[in-house]
Amino acid sequence: IDEATSALTSTLQAFGYTANQSVGVIDVLNEVGNNFAISSDGIATALQDSASSLMAANNSYEQAVALIASANRVVQDPSSVGAALRTISLRLRGTSATELEEAGEDSTGVIESKSKLRSKIQGLSGVDILTDTGAYKSTYDILLEISKVWKGMSDINQAALLEIIAGKTRSNTAAAILSNTIDLEE
Repeated sequence: IDEATSALTSTLQAFGYTANQSVGVIDVLNEVGNNFAISSDGIATALQDSASSLMAANNSYEQAVALIASANRVVQDPSSVGAALRTISLRLRGTSATELEEAGEDSTGVIESKSKLRSKIQGLSGVDILTDTGAYKSTYDILLEISKVWKGMSDINQAALLEIIAGKTRSNTAAAILSNTIDLEE
């Protein structure tokens, strides 16, 4: 009960929900836990590791849960999925190598410049990480758009893109998401 309460509290706080809105949060956990390859507890575990970063990267609660469910279909390790989503959301926003290293993450291939990051991802995938106004798209929107072109990309471009957006240690999770468009959209 303590772990469940802690997970629910951190999720509510990260996404700015009030206690009165907790039923809706729990409903999403139960719905996804009952219909996808992850339990409600697994979703909560992954959210504890990633909710604040995903929220800061313009993702809704529902988008965060969709990313978790999509990744966990292959990875089958909610804690690892949560840590990977934290890393991916940070890397897609040009977080510095120093900040990633301080978080215990691989900084190999990180691109800190917004314009260079945008250009590199767009060159490899054709997907723009920015909106028409110049703001970052959500992690969910970026990964969903890339997933739609993923199978048509060359192996070399896929590998280069994975290193940019996830680093070497989290690329398996990114590849799982990009190969699983169906779970992202449901």
